[in-house]
Amino acid sequence: MNKNKIFGILFVILGVLIMLTPGTIAPTCPAMADGKFMKCHWMGQAIKGAGGVMTVLGLVYTAICCKKQMFFALAISNVVVGIYAILLPAKLIGGCMKAEMACRAKTMPMLYILIGLYIVISIVAAILNRPCNESHQCK
Repeated sequence: MNKNKIFGILFVILGVLIMLTPGTIAPTCPAMADGKFMKCHWMGQAIKGAGGVMTVLGLVYTAICCKKQMFFALAISNVVVGIYAILLPAKLIGGCMKAEMACRAKTMPMLYILIGLYIVISIVAAILNRPCNESHQCK
């Protein structure tokens, strides 16, 4: 098994874990007494979508054969999707105000760890697959 298949499998595993975190692994806060959802619920829904995109990118990464430029481009797109996913709980949507709420105590730290790993692995994959010229000097 070559390194790019391993990267692809890691991307799929992390994408699925990120997708499952807000609903199953470390659930966001439940609905309020009146049935309305807090903003962390919507952050969780957005993270599920981003995790789905990460999983699909991982499957594409695993399916590609012998195209170093494609591996490089997919790794860069993984970094971009990872940055977007980490911005969802950090700045774009956020979680509840109180630090002791489930989303702030469990969901968001777990997401930061998983998405951080995803970004780091994507950067390593991009470095290992960076384009090289005919004299094997990589840019």
